[in-house]
Amino acid sequence: MRPNMRTLPGWQRALALVRASDAQTINLDELLFFEIDRNSENSPLLVLRAQMGSPLEASFVALDDPTLALLGRPEGEPLILSGGGEDIPFAPLLALFARCGFACGLVAPVRHGERLSGCLVGCSAGPRAFTPSDVAVFKLLASYLAVVVENDRLRAETDFRFSEAMSLEAVSSALVEERSLDAILSLIIDEAMRVLNACDALVLLLDAERDDQWFQVRARKGQGLEGLTRGRLSVIDSLNGMVIRTGKPLVSQDARTDPRANQARARRLNVGTVVIAPLNIRHKTIGTIAVHNKREGYFGETDVDVLCSLANQAAIAIDNARLFNELLGARDEIERKACELQQLLAQTLSIQEDERRRIAADIHDRVISRIVGALYELETCTQLYLHGESLHGQLQLLKELLNEATDKTRASIYNLWPATLDHMGLVPALRELLSHQAARNGLQHSVQVYGTPYRLRPAVRIAVYRIVQEALTNIQQHGAASAVE
Repeated sequence: MRPNMRTLPGWQRALALVRASDAQTINLDELLFFEIDRNSENSPLLVLRAQMGSPLEASFVALDDPTLALLGRPEGEPLILSGGGEDIPFAPLLALFARCGFACGLVAPVRHGERLSGCLVGCSAGPRAFTPSDVAVFKLLASYLAVVVENDRLRAETDFRFSEAMSLEAVSSALVEERSLDAILSLIIDEAMRVLNACDALVLLLDAERDDQWFQVRARKGQGLEGLTRGRLSVIDSLNGMVIRTGKPLVSQDARTDPRANQARARRLNVGTVVIAPLNIRHKTIGTIAVHNKREGYFGETDVDVLCSLANQAAIAIDNARLFNELLGARDEIERKACELQQLLAQTLSIQEDERRRIAADIHDRVISRIVGALYELETCTQLYLHGESLHGQLQLLKELLNEATDKTRASIYNLWPATLDHMGLVPALRELLSHQAARNGLQHSVQVYGTPYRLRPAVRIAVYRIVQEALTNIQQHGAASAVE
């Protein structure tokens, strides 16, 4: 892993001034400023940020806990570096000394208030003894560098926050004004690349159709991603997959050598520095937004905070798009159901009209004709009575006509709604229906009930009854059956 070198003008100028003072006092051969990188995947690193001489072979050294504790001491006194061994503090820094041809040196924390930025290292090519005066001057130089670094940090942070605010404002406006999810995500990754000063960015969403084992590439920008020929990436053994599992942001200073990463894919896509933020919706991680290859330096905590803010905006946009699609789907379903209800209503009205016509025809043919016949017989009785003739035969016929009219009326009422169905249940009502059919047209029948009878809901009872009734009507009209079961 080799983080990108970042030399800021303010730090380099500070070292130049320090070097001028140093030439008259301590007589060191090289001055180095190392910044602490707390976001490395294995342990904190001392990353070289500025130097006076020729570039060194290595730009970082590992920082173990004892060494970090020495740098963090409140008194901030410089330490003399000399000798060797793997178990002593600053052993990796001493190893760098040896590789670069230095024999000894001084190291002092660069601290402003409670903020520990890194350390100033003075190097000597030959062995020498540092006097208390040398140590005091070196401490003063480190204090001066701390002020320069803090001022530079504050200026950079002010510019960064202003840029961040502009980005968030632009994205917020897009969320209100823009309905296209693709356009919003494209704007978000553009702003992420601009604010974080990076080369590439992409938005990945879990593919539910593939059991969340694959990412769908939803948006991407940057020349470094031209090697991404497919629209999906595996979740397994990847930094983005780790963010999905943990739900937390992640930083890698070189994905090509990071053991957590898919190193082959990182090399194919030329991915170096990486910062990834989760896309969280209602306590569920649905994807990630990843920014690659910072143009200068490495990704830090501020970059993570900004990317998380943009990720929240992206998650809102994705959630809104999904809710909108669900709303459209619900609207289409409601329209389909409404169409079905209209069709059912039309069918119901048609059935009602058919039933009314049948009832009207039934009453006209079977009841009214007998009542009219009874009226004629009544008129005949009147004439016979006026002439003093016997009325017995006509009264008997009148009685028969009225009885028939009564029976037909009862049959019509029964066809409209059988009282047995309410009082006795479905099976007795069906037996009664078949008995009436047998009495009417001689149709033999048998009813067999399987299972344990239980009372059905009224709507189910009448539905079954009507089905059987319609079947018997069809048998009578169109079949030649003599028996039914």
